[in-house]
Formats: sequence, C-alpha cells, structure tokens
Amino acid sequence: MSTGPKPSRERLSELFIELARIPSPSRCERLVADAVIARLGALGVAVHEDATGKTIGGDCGNLWCVVGSPQAEPRLALGAHLDTVMPSPPIEPVLGDDGVFRNARDGVLGADDKAAIAVLVHAVELLTESRASFPAFELFFTVCEEQGLVGVKHLDESALRSPMAVVMDSSGPVGGITVRAPSQQIIRARFKGHAAHAGVEPEKGRSAIQAAAKAVAAMDLGRLDEETTANIGIINGGVATNVVPESCEIEGECRSHDEARLADVAADMVDAVQHAAAEVGVDVEVSLVREFRSFALDGRAPIVRLGKAAVAALGLTPRLLTAGGGSDANVLNERGIPTINLDVGMMRVHSPEEYVALDDLEHLCEVTLKIILLSGASTSVEGREIRA
Repeated sequence: MSTGPKPSRERLSELFIELARIPSPSRCERLVADAVIARLGALGVAVHEDATGKTIGGDCGNLWCVVGSPQAEPRLALGAHLDTVMPSPPIEPVLGDDGVFRNARDGVLGADDKAAIAVLVHAVELLTESRASFPAFELFFTVCEEQGLVGVKHLDESALRSPMAVVMDSSGPVGGITVRAPSQQIIRARFKGHAAHAGVEPEKGRSAIQAAAKAVAAMDLGRLDEETTANIGIINGGVATNVVPESCEIEGECRSHDEARLADVAADMVDAVQHAAAEVGVDVEVSLVREFRSFALDGRAPIVRLGKAAVAALGLTPRLLTAGGGSDANVLNERGIPTINLDVGMMRVHSPEEYVALDDLEHLCEVTLKIILLSGASTSVEGREIRA
C-alpha cells in the first residue's frame, strides 16, 4: 500500500491561523462554515448543509460531504465541530519560536476544534492533489457542540452513510484514542418562595435562596467514584439584599459510565432539592434531561483497530482512553455508528492559555491520512483485520 502524501507544515500553519482568527461561538458559525465550504469547493467537493441553524436559533447548519469517487460507498466518516466557546475578539493566533500556536490576545485560541478542522481540510487537499486513488470517505462538521452536542443531535440520521466514524475533538497528545465516555444528566430546579422586607418583616417571607442553599449542601458533589461525578454549576436568584428572595434557580449535572449509578446519583440530587424545598416551605419545579449517553467500544472493534493501526504505523504509541466528558462520538455511537474520538494535540482548552503545537497538527494529519487509506484495506467491516 502506498504511504500516501505528506502534510505541508507551512500550509497547515496558514490554514489553522486562517480558521482560528475567525470567531465562531456556538450558534454563530457562519463565517468559519463558509471558509470550509469554499476550501472544499475549490477541490471539487460538494458540501451539504442542513437547516439546524434555523431550528436552534443559529446562523449555520451542520455540514457534510463525500470525498472521493461518487460511485463508491464511503466506509469511514471523519468529523469535527465548527463552534468554539465564547472568544474575546479579535483573535490573533501566532506561531511562536517554540513551534506552538497561541492567541496573542487575552482570550481562547479556538484550537478546540479549529485544529481538527484544519487537519481534515488539509488532508482532503493532499489526497485530491496527489491524483492517486484513495477510498471514498465522508466529512462532517457540526454546530453548537459546545452547548451540549446540539448540532449532531439535529443531524439527520441518514446524512452519514459510513459504517464507522472518527471524531477529532479530544485534548491531549496525538496518539490518544477515546473508546469510553460517560452519560450525562442535567438537573434544573426553580425554587419559588415568598418575598418580604428582610429588615422589617422577614418572618413573612420564605427564602428561595435558603432552600437552594440547603439543597446544594445536602448533595454529594465532586468525584463520587472512578466513574461518576456530580456538580452544581449555576445559581441565580434574588433582587436585593433587603428583600427575602422569592425565586432562585440552580443548574447542575451528573456523569457516569455506569447507567445504574448515574440514575441513583440523579435521584439523590432530585431528592435533595425536594426535601430542601419542603423544609423551608417553598415550591419547587425540578427537571432531569439526558444530554448524552455513554459508550464503550471493545478493543477488537474495527474502528478501534483502525485507529490503533494508523497511529502505530507512524511510530506513535496508541493509547486507549476513558473520557470524563462527552463529544459528538456519544451521539453517533448511540445511533449505532461505532465512533472513536482522537486526541488532537490541543491543550488547556477553553482557557486563555489554550495552545496547540505545529508538530501535533502534522502528526494528526499523518494519522488522518493513514486512517483514510487503511479504511479501504478490506472489503469486510465486521470482524475484519485491519492491516497497517
């Protein structure tokens, strides 16, 4: 099998800087989507866009396309997300003398997930320019991933035809392959008490904040065991220091790789809310919403073996990882498409200290090219042996 084309560090750098300097917070991905569409379109790749933007109040939908022979059935889908956490424009990505990209301004770089987008687009450039044959594959770029995997949840299940997929959206050195990720439940509670003057007649009031505080204090939060976590991340209530607060809202989450354990933790959090409301004498509305479902791929699964073979073929050591967070891979696995999540090389994501090394971009592009080429190594998917 041909070793395939080699990434260009210069072109990768230029492409990453071009994409990273475009602000694309969740629901505002239009400009970066247009840049991706233009790049792929110039290579003869027709990109489709759905109506998710309208549905979720955004300016852009999910993108997907097939690269390669239109007569061939794609055997692999590779994806990234278009949005970032809220940046502080302008974004000024620079490549330092140490070979690392950082934002010269005070804000996130956006390597999560612009690094993956740059790698995927450059891989298509290299394959199409080489004029050598390669297996057909799909690309997909989702919106609003950072807000609870919203985009991929709205992606029509018929959009992707491939039997397996790779998401590129994990922080860590290239070579890491996430094969397990947890389920997540979101809890929201709204306490409704009775307002009164806090200095004149506080006994006539019923404090919603007091009830919320008792509820949070009664919860078991943090790392509960090796597979389970819980957190309250938002508290909002009250209007003034001299008013017994009539309303207060809290929002939190719990995650676990064990569905039964997750159900128990979620139930305990709900119980804490209801008991606190009853103790203080306020009303409460509480809801539980499942954000995503866990997945666990066997090391013998074709997509896992494919990822390991691609990483190993480049002289890197594959690392099978268990994640604490969710990604588009959770939704695709739930839909029956075995999906791994690759480490992209981005570090300190979602913070002003976020960075990614050019070496990691180059390695990730090499891994991507190898995965694509290896995906056509056999005519059978289930139970096949992936050959490097």
